[in-house]
Order: sequence, then C-alpha cells, then structure tokens
Amino acid sequence: MAGVAWWLLVVGLCDLCRADGDLTSRARRWWLTLAGLAAVLVGAVLADPTARGWWGWGLAALAAAVWVPASSSALAWGQVQPAGRPLRDGRGRFAVAYGAFGLGVVATLLCGPAMGTPGVVERVAGASVVARVDPGLLLVVLAVAVAQLATANILVRLLLDLVGVPAHDNEKQLRGGRVLGPMERLLVVGLGGAGSLTGASLVVAAKALLRFPELRAPRDGASGLGGPSDVTEYFLVGSLASWSVALAGVGLIALA
Repeated sequence: MAGVAWWLLVVGLCDLCRADGDLTSRARRWWLTLAGLAAVLVGAVLADPTARGWWGWGLAALAAAVWVPASSSALAWGQVQPAGRPLRDGRGRFAVAYGAFGLGVVATLLCGPAMGTPGVVERVAGASVVARVDPGLLLVVLAVAVAQLATANILVRLLLDLVGVPAHDNEKQLRGGRVLGPMERLLVVGLGGAGSLTGASLVVAAKALLRFPELRAPRDGASGLGGPSDVTEYFLVGSLASWSVALAGVGLIALA
C-alpha cells in the first residue's frame, strides 16, 4: 500500500499548489508536472522495489506527469460548454484525465508490496510521537487525507462538467461547496476510518437536510417552489461523487 499512498500524496500536494479554479497557469502547470514526476521517481529510488515494483513506479510516474496538464486542460474546456447540456466535444480530454488518475491508482495497487516502502517514511515515523503506528498505515492515512482536499474537488468538478452541470456556474447558487466538500470528506474519512460508519452516515444526512431549503427555493424570480433544476442535479451528482471519493479513501485505509 506504500506505493499507492506515496502516489496519492504526491498528486495531492501538486494539486494543492494549483492556482484558483484548479486550472493553474501554463508555467505553473509544467513546474507541477516536473515536480510530481521527480517526487514519484525519488519514492521509487528510496523504496528499493523489485523488478515488478519498478513497473509499478514507472506507470505511477507516467500517471503523475499526465494528471496535472490533462485535468487542467479538461477543466478549461468544460468552462466553455453551455450549461444544462452534457459535454459533446472534447470528451477525449476528460478521458485522458480520468485515465491518468486511474492508471496511477490501479498500477500501484496491483504491484503492491513489490514496490517496497520508502525508507524515509519509517525513519520519520520512528522519530515522531506516532512511533508505535505502522509506517505504511500512517502514510496511507496521510495520503488519503491530502487527496480529499484539492484532488477530490478536481475529480468531482470534472464529472460535473462532463454531465452538463458545470461547477463554475452552479456554485454561484450553492456557495461554499469548494470548502464544505473537503470538510465533509475529511469527516467521512475520519469517522469511517475509526470504524464509525453510522457517524459518517449522519454527516451525509446532515448536509442533505441543510441544503434542502436552498434546493427548493424559487429560481430567477419564479413563484412557488424551485423544483428540480440544474442546481439540484449539481448538488446530487456532486455530493454523490464527493462521498464516493471519501468512501474510496476509507476503503484504502481498511486495506492498509
């Protein structure tokens, strides 16, 4: 699990360094691409993997190098689509972005123990207050937590653009999504990782109840209840995608 954790940590930190809107400038995009590629290769050298493990690290490095430019390109393309219609052109950009992320996760999971564990993790963990915690588990928890911040937001925004309810339009109506999303995901991961799935379910239910008045409010001066709209679909698709990312993180912690 150290391989997938290291990869998620590198990608998560790179995404946190993006500019506003998850797009980032062309110059910063390439600097982050090079930084992510270098960080994955450093992890490979420190981990001393087997022959099969080197394949895993190589695919992880390729995925990290493609993820930032591909996701930025897809998000930029999604901002020019008409609201309310699924994306028809440029779907290849989204396929490349999701493909890069999926490649990184699948390759590192399949290679697993063959990728080894970067020795720096054991040294840092052993010299800290969490010395009794398994270093591999500690790395997984840290990586999952970091991934719930900017990376998860990007994954959700890509999906919203793809189905025709772009986040950059609808988040003007349901404000705070960029902040509430990471907060609720961290709560779900924390509660789920601690074994309290009931508590995680309460977080999900609470958000739905708190957002319900906004979803039913009249739109654009209309009378009566708002009813189903792009904003409703934005909330449902975005929330389910966000919770899925959080539950995937809980699953990784459980595997570790």
